[in-house]
Amino acid sequence: MRSLISLFTAFIMLLGFGGNCVYAEEQEVDVLELRLDENIATPAVPKKAKQYVVATMDNLRRHLNKNGFNAKSMRQGEVLKIVIQASDLFSPCSVELKPSVKDKFRSLGVVTREPSNYKLIVAVHTDDTGDSVYADSISAARANAIDDILWEMAGEIDTNVIPYGIGKDEPIDKNTSRQGRAVNRRVEMYIVPDKGLLRLAGVKI
Repeated sequence: MRSLISLFTAFIMLLGFGGNCVYAEEQEVDVLELRLDENIATPAVPKKAKQYVVATMDNLRRHLNKNGFNAKSMRQGEVLKIVIQASDLFSPCSVELKPSVKDKFRSLGVVTREPSNYKLIVAVHTDDTGDSVYADSISAARANAIDDILWEMAGEIDTNVIPYGIGKDEPIDKNTSRQGRAVNRRVEMYIVPDKGLLRLAGVKI
């Protein structure tokens, strides 16, 4: 009988119902293998932690907006989204960041210095100029350049930045005008609460 009980308990733990194994499955996920939408959606915030997480993210939003960003809340206040025009960070056709970027990114240090608390997802988009290979290549190189400078500014520690080169697949305006193409050339940043912040909110992980 004891062996049957032990087997049943082990089975329950594997399913994630054990008190300390709620996030066991999520801990094994390689975030670099997830799609952009999957990374924005995970980890889920349990109901008991929602108030703390939303309040923390709202304070972060106000801090970033005070320092020149236009951060907006999404996922019911759990995630922040920042959109930056590519021309603010890169010269045309270049994958090298402008010298002014360090000053612009300085306030992101509150995120990158706490890699267990936040994921910082960087998604770089292009217009439809050139073929898909070129668009994918330049957007990936720009995403990696942003990853590199945030890593450098954080003191060369793990920053939990997740770069995506989206290319021209997700326009938000028509590519039939100069203005529309400029809008489509953009960098989207998503600040997502990670397991460290959930622990601070009292979640066992």
